[in-house]
Amino acid sequence: MLLSPRRPLPWTEGPGLKPLLHSQDFGQWEAVLANTLGHHRSRLRPGSQPFEAQIRSGSVDDFQVLWLQGTGQLELRREQCGDGVLWLPIQGLMQETINGNEHVAEPGTGLMFRPGDAMTGLTTETVSGISIIVPNSYLLGRGPVSTLFRQGALAQRLINAAWTLVEAAATEAHGASFAAEGLVDALHQACHALGPDQKPERVTAIRRRALVGDACLWMQDRLAERFSVVELSAAFSVSVRTIQTSFQAELGCSPMAELKRLRLHQLRSLLLDPELQQLSVAQLMAEAGLLACGVTAADYRRWCGELPLRTRKTGTN
Repeated sequence: MLLSPRRPLPWTEGPGLKPLLHSQDFGQWEAVLANTLGHHRSRLRPGSQPFEAQIRSGSVDDFQVLWLQGTGQLELRREQCGDGVLWLPIQGLMQETINGNEHVAEPGTGLMFRPGDAMTGLTTETVSGISIIVPNSYLLGRGPVSTLFRQGALAQRLINAAWTLVEAAATEAHGASFAAEGLVDALHQACHALGPDQKPERVTAIRRRALVGDACLWMQDRLAERFSVVELSAAFSVSVRTIQTSFQAELGCSPMAELKRLRLHQLRSLLLDPELQQLSVAQLMAEAGLLACGVTAADYRRWCGELPLRTRKTGTN
């Protein structure tokens, strides 16, 4: 499955995640979130599909885990109170402005909210993901107020540790406390790296990040072209193994998976462009370097939580 979380999802029905809400009442959903994640003043966007939401809750040691799934496009307004929240998207996009900084939370990322954060944003029609409530004492008070985790070995370690905790909470795994300790350690390292006493990076890490960044730019300039990982590695005079391991360490995915993500981003930009409304969705898929077929539409829906035609309708509103 494209850009799925690190593990399969049977744990969403696991014994450790107890039903907290299943409702079509928007006000009821907002009240539950206010009592768990922070103060909400969100609203359902006019013209979106009918609202429905599910929430299941579990915990491991100091961490509460919430699985959330909902339909209906939302305009978000939220204030983070008390503890922090680490959001792990499974499906759909959340375009958010947090304290003036813009972020796009998508599958494969982790977005940290800290106490005092104020957020506005917009979701796609379907969104699902995990919120882990993080006690403020684990955030060390370092780094930016909010952080989108994706690129870098520390970011990937934090995301992996978070998913390990989620699975442990859902399945009530033996030794779940070790998963909590792993997340605490990953949080401390990530916050430490963002703090004023950050240690100098190793030359190998700097070179690896530069290689991945340059390779992504190279691919971005050639989205409509056909090329293989062999051609990509040859363009930078490195081995296929080097470029594959570099992408895995920095982004948690293969070069070709990142290429598909870039192409889906490009397709979304094209669908939202009002000057391209005369072109068909199939033409825009081809323009983005994607096959014009139902498989691409299904990949797009898994990634951003809505079909291409729905995105196009959003762009005309």
